[in-house]
Amino acid sequence: MNQEVSPQLAERQSKRIQVALPIRVTSWDGAHKPALEIACTYDISARGARVTGLRCVQGTGEIVAIERGKSKAFCRVVWIGEPTSELRGQIGIQCLESDRRLWEAELRDMEEVYDPILVEGSGKRASTFASHERRRRRERFILEGKAELIKPGPNSIHARAALKNLSEIGCLVSTKQILLPGTELKLALSIGDYDLAVKGQVRHADPHVGMGIEFQEIRKGERQILQFLVRKLAEKYLEDSLQFEVHR
Repeated sequence: MNQEVSPQLAERQSKRIQVALPIRVTSWDGAHKPALEIACTYDISARGARVTGLRCVQGTGEIVAIERGKSKAFCRVVWIGEPTSELRGQIGIQCLESDRRLWEAELRDMEEVYDPILVEGSGKRASTFASHERRRRRERFILEGKAELIKPGPNSIHARAALKNLSEIGCLVSTKQILLPGTELKLALSIGDYDLAVKGQVRHADPHVGMGIEFQEIRKGERQILQFLVRKLAEKYLEDSLQFEVHR
């Protein structure tokens, strides 16, 4: 069911800024011995951040203390970038204290920046991808996720939807709030422990099938997350296909 939320609140909650901020990170080993590291944010949001330069963190679920200036908050490690993936060296953290804001001033004063998504064959840029990479970028893979649809303007809309499939250039969402083809909107996508935001345009809409949305821009710094998610979905699809063939 769609749930209407204040557009201003939704924008503030989903806002994420790519900015490098020095932070102090305290983690604890199995014997509860603390270790202090100096790290740096890759990007920040009201709920957490992506961090680089941490070495003591060993696994997801760990609790760390993040300090910036006089502010301090306890956070949980929600994901760790795989060494061979697009997210290597990065760690996702989520604040455990709802009343703490480590970077409230930065989020208030800085604007989000989006990068264009250039599609091969559009004439905007020559293709640099091998054929199998082009197929993967365009192929949509089934998944479970959530999407928040935000349409700014006088007749603003904010609705929640189910994310049905995903590619690097678009997605399909299931929602009762059907918008007309050509409508431009922002999507805040939540897939497992990963969040990202894109701007796109409704290409087709069917109350029984859903809305197909073509991505036009992606929040700066999050192309890596999208590429990582699509690659993992492609690997899972291939693995499932091979198992099906073996057991036929």
